[in-house]
Amino acid sequence: MAFQVDNPLWFLVFIPMAVVIYLYWRSDTLLGGGRKIVLTALRTIIFTLIILALAGVQLRWPIQQVATVFVVDRSHSMADNEDRMLEQVNNAIDDKTSEDEAGIVSTGRKAAVEIPLSERADGIQDFQTEINRSYTNLASGLQLAGSLFSPDDKGRVVLMTDGNENMNDAVRQASYLNRRGYVVDVVPFSSVYKDDVAISSFDVPENIYLGEQAAISLKIDSTVDTTGQVRITMDGEPIIDQTVDLNKGTNQLSFHPLISTDGFHTFNAEIVSDDDQVIENNQLSAFAETKGLPRVLIVEGKNGAAANLEKALDASAVQVETIQPELLPGQLSSYLTYDSIIFSNVSAHMATKKQMEVIERAVKDFGVGFVMTGGDQSFGVGGYFKTPIERLLPVNMDLKGKKELPSLGLYIVLDKSGSMMGNKIAMAREAAARSVELLREKDTLGVMAFDSTPWQVVELGPIKDKEEVLKKIRSITASGGTDIFTPLSQAYSQIEPLELKRKHIILLTDGQSATSLNYRQMIKEASENGITLSTVAIGMGADGPLLEEMAQLGGGRFYQVQNNSNIPTILSRETALVTRTYIEDDPFYPKLAGGFGLGAYFENGVPKMNAYIATTPKNRAQQILTSDKGDPVLARWQYGLGKTVAWTSDLSGKWAGDWPKWKNWAPLWNDIVTWTFPQYEKQSYLVSKKIEGNQVTLDITAADNKPADLNVNLVSETGEKVDFNVQPKAPGKYQGTFKANESGVYFLQITERQNEKVVGSFKTGIVVPYSQEYTFTPTNENKIKKIAEAGGGQVLENPDNVFSPEGMPPHYNRQHLFYLLLAMALVLFMIDVAVRRFRINFAFLNKISFKNKQNKKSDGTEKRSAQLSQLKQASTKKANFQPKQKKRGTGHRPNSIKSSSSKEKTKRPESAKKSANSQSGGDESREERLARLLDAKKRRPK
Repeated sequence: MAFQVDNPLWFLVFIPMAVVIYLYWRSDTLLGGGRKIVLTALRTIIFTLIILALAGVQLRWPIQQVATVFVVDRSHSMADNEDRMLEQVNNAIDDKTSEDEAGIVSTGRKAAVEIPLSERADGIQDFQTEINRSYTNLASGLQLAGSLFSPDDKGRVVLMTDGNENMNDAVRQASYLNRRGYVVDVVPFSSVYKDDVAISSFDVPENIYLGEQAAISLKIDSTVDTTGQVRITMDGEPIIDQTVDLNKGTNQLSFHPLISTDGFHTFNAEIVSDDDQVIENNQLSAFAETKGLPRVLIVEGKNGAAANLEKALDASAVQVETIQPELLPGQLSSYLTYDSIIFSNVSAHMATKKQMEVIERAVKDFGVGFVMTGGDQSFGVGGYFKTPIERLLPVNMDLKGKKELPSLGLYIVLDKSGSMMGNKIAMAREAAARSVELLREKDTLGVMAFDSTPWQVVELGPIKDKEEVLKKIRSITASGGTDIFTPLSQAYSQIEPLELKRKHIILLTDGQSATSLNYRQMIKEASENGITLSTVAIGMGADGPLLEEMAQLGGGRFYQVQNNSNIPTILSRETALVTRTYIEDDPFYPKLAGGFGLGAYFENGVPKMNAYIATTPKNRAQQILTSDKGDPVLARWQYGLGKTVAWTSDLSGKWAGDWPKWKNWAPLWNDIVTWTFPQYEKQSYLVSKKIEGNQVTLDITAADNKPADLNVNLVSETGEKVDFNVQPKAPGKYQGTFKANESGVYFLQITERQNEKVVGSFKTGIVVPYSQEYTFTPTNENKIKKIAEAGGGQVLENPDNVFSPEGMPPHYNRQHLFYLLLAMALVLFMIDVAVRRFRINFAFLNKISFKNKQNKKSDGTEKRSAQLSQLKQASTKKANFQPKQKKRGTGHRPNSIKSSSSKEKTKRPESAKKSANSQSGGDESREERLARLLDAKKRRPK
């Protein structure tokens, strides 16, 4: 046991403390000698205790128990060693003492705690945590293990690995733990060989000419002689699919497919073999850009909806591809092959939310154009309110207070049974909320949720406070069974007596009713009273045939939903349709609001138009044509890097009237579509990459090495934006890093700006291969040795003695004495106050003090004793001499005596006063009193 001081400089305060105590002792105070001694001692101790407390004095004693954390590498390369590692860990824990502590940490891409550091005597039956095995991050495991130790633990980390890390730096982390006083030992394991067929490289030329037979090469490594199926796709479409013979070792393959489409393409190569035991390294990706004619993708909601536009574009050098909404791709690369995308009368529920987000990303970040044309399934009546498509268009889907809607009553009957838990109920709440936002405050709304019993969420009545209504809707939670008939009948009975022009009920459910009552009779009677019904069946578990029949009887629409993200768009569409005023069907002649380069087409007038969908223009939108009511007919704007157009009438002629027959129809639409094409000058940049684990570093160099204002966007193949910040390193050189969570192609868009305007762009792909974890590598003995050396430990054959304190640096338990010392100082301070305020007799200290003075001054004491003896003799003689003088009766003696007596009386009060003060003090001893009297005698005149 010993003491430790944290702040020894505080000991310098003892110097001024000693000076203060000395001055106090030498000061002339009214306190008696004993009290002064006590106060001096008390204050000396008080000051000392305070200084010791401020200096951080601690009591410490050595720690005997050992805390050991096992860090188990559970990456892919160590998968076959897990049983051995688990056995060795449990055996080591069984041998520890009851006071020793043990913990287990698993590590892969990230580390996780299997069991926290504790004195438990038993191990674990199996590893329980979910670990991403795609990477080996030993540093993360060491860091987490070090965080489990308390500052006073005698800690040891036992790392069990093959040493093949591919993320971060375990040597550096081990060194850090060693500096903190912990030991890092390493138990090595050997990687297990497996039969493996892997694609080690996949090369595709970055630039391919249209119609060229591209040279594609594959390098396949195999540990066995086998056969495999090679499949190569371009933008998801197969271009190579053949069986090849593979020899043990490296196999080089070449293919020359014909590239017949232009644009930005992604290629994916895959090898499939029956003898392959590691499938994670069977795929690699590449990208290429093909130069050719502009390409336009037309998506038709109904067959023939865009036929007139196709004819118009056929007259120009534009390649047109027309598909149905069901064939919309989900990958960003598929949209980047086109210069523009056109939606012709496509309902929002025909596209998933994810597809809309990918399209928005292609437009905003990569400059792809977008055009939406009208019809009975487009814009607001198509359910695009608050969707990514609405964000990119130059118009809003709601009417922003411009239209006076007829009195409307909408009742939403919402299934909240247990099967709706999770994403379903969340989407249903969002759908109901969007419907509320589309309605006006004077509209009537009711919301009823049901499971086995109905729950009135929003009472049927005018919307007075939208925020309160939304709050109630978002409080709906899922639980219970399903009974459709009861809530539906209550909704009918509540809305029927109201005086409204339109009454509509939307029923949404994912199940089947627990009752089989007469729905037909109820719906038929309600329909006769002007109440319509639409139904939404979520998933295949819903009673689709019943719900479809109910919608037909109720005069509404039936929706079968497979993707939950479509629920909000469906309810938005239903809300827009039931108002009916979104569709303006009075024939009119559009007015030219602004030419913007297209005014020449309308100099000789415009054809008549039959109908359009009412929308609200956004602030920065360019309105080219408007209706007689001021609504946009043709509007456009810039959205990010892309350009978008809204044509609120249709293309078939049913709504557009004579426009498809107009002579300027084809050239007008050629200009509308080509305006949306990317027009920026192509800039050249050199992009190189460096991959460490899942961290990718990109170095970007301008071809002219000139500095520029760059805006860089990085997007994954699924359309998700990746966090990527670029910093300038030198003139014309930039660098940035990002974390690749998945292998594949990432799309990089570089935009060059001058004075806040885009003047150039560059697009390329970044290929991230599969993790090096899936390439066979033998045990890295050199790395294991370095980790052990940096951690101050050893390379162990097994962890049998990892709870032994031998070879470990000493660690101590510490007890801070700060508060104890302050408490003692406070107690002594209270005693100091008591000594000064209260009259406490310290006469025994005076006696001790007097005896000490006698020992130091022996000569003075002997002289004082002789004087006392003389005083006694003089007193005896005086007593015998005075009566004889009285008998003689001499004349002058009495006067002399009297005079002397009067002088003595004059002096007596002062001496008497001193005597009284001395006696009243209670501190004068008998010897001191006699000495005083002797001094007084000597002063008397003779």
